[in-house]
Amino acid sequence: MTKSDVPRRFRGVMERRGWLGQTPVLLGVSGGSDSMSLLCLFSRLYEPSQLIVVHMDHGIRGASCGDGEFVKKRCAELNVRCVDERRPVPELSRKGESEEAAGRRLRYELYEETAQRFGCRLAALGHTRDDLAENALMNMARGCGLWGVAGMPEQRGIYIRPLLSFRREELRDFLRAQGWSWVEDETNALNIYQRNRVRNEVMPLLAREVNPGVVEHLASLAEEAQLWRKMQEEQSAALCREVSLPRRGWPCLSLSKLRRVHEFQRRELLRFVGRRLGLAALTRPRVEELDRLTCRSGRFVFQWGSEVDVEAGDGLLCWHPAAEKRLEALRLSLGETARWGGWKVSLRLKGASAESDFGPRCPLDEARPVVLQKNTEKYDVTTSFFPVIFQKNVFRAEKKQNRWEILRHSVKYNIVAQVVLSPLVGRWRESLWN
Repeated sequence: MTKSDVPRRFRGVMERRGWLGQTPVLLGVSGGSDSMSLLCLFSRLYEPSQLIVVHMDHGIRGASCGDGEFVKKRCAELNVRCVDERRPVPELSRKGESEEAAGRRLRYELYEETAQRFGCRLAALGHTRDDLAENALMNMARGCGLWGVAGMPEQRGIYIRPLLSFRREELRDFLRAQGWSWVEDETNALNIYQRNRVRNEVMPLLAREVNPGVVEHLASLAEEAQLWRKMQEEQSAALCREVSLPRRGWPCLSLSKLRRVHEFQRRELLRFVGRRLGLAALTRPRVEELDRLTCRSGRFVFQWGSEVDVEAGDGLLCWHPAAEKRLEALRLSLGETARWGGWKVSLRLKGASAESDFGPRCPLDEARPVVLQKNTEKYDVTTSFFPVIFQKNVFRAEKKQNRWEILRHSVKYNIVAQVVLSPLVGRWRESLWN
């Protein structure tokens, strides 16, 4: 392989996908070889002012602060802006959330905040062909459907993965040829995380005992499944319009029409509704269970996670916020986004003025979370509802159309933050009926 091969192929990916020229671009850089390859390749195509590097210290490893210094030093040499923040995963993990899941959530929250702050049109991540193969294998092992075999897409929203056609080792060879180094995360060698076990034990075993080309075969299978995924999404959307009651706020499907649909298409439709509501994907056995319930007569309530129920009755299959007994209250810290009942809720500063007025001493922080509590007024659980908000002593909350403004009293009330609520049904309506 020539020295120019990787940059040439990378440019080809950017041009083919129509990403080249969309600026500014956010780069998620951990300091490892994959993300340093991402930074190196982007720095050859873009001016420094067109790139924003984001690094998050997870606070798990003692040496993690050194990773941030390594990334900042390279960015300084390139004259590229670097946003380096520490968000300790062990402290910020939610109840029942694994370290891997918490780390991913916190990283994406930081990416979202930074992209919004600098107006980034794209956010590039350093996943490689090895990651694509590993992701597809893990999804299959968890019991996913065909949708999960597709693994991670090249693009979802503003997030792009331009390195999915590159193997990890060829990118390391490229970095060595450029005189670039990277940091090694010592936890990658520890098989306490599932992805590490797959990468360090399962994939080498398959390559050694089954087929040396297993990574390429799995990655190619994932790409084939992605083509199917695009086609199936269009078919499910068309079928959903046929069996849905469009005037309902939350998804509501005709049971008689559903039961006349082919079993495979019906199960894909159930998954489609979950995706449109942003719900966690069900395993194959759970989808099959919901499908069996759908096809038999009678009423039932199926719990899709802890926040949403699927209920059958009166000839309809309806999704709605889970029963009142769940999620009585939610504590939300500054900058955090969470799901609560029928809402996606985020707490953010009002704007640059609020940040400059209060800076790091802003009293609305992790030590003083806003508390959302179930409204005591009677409401219909099939519709979205507004909660009430409490903030002791320092703040009062003023209800607006789809948000609350959190105010601090001094001489006058100053808006310092907003609680913004986005109904989960919003995306559902937009995707099907607009």
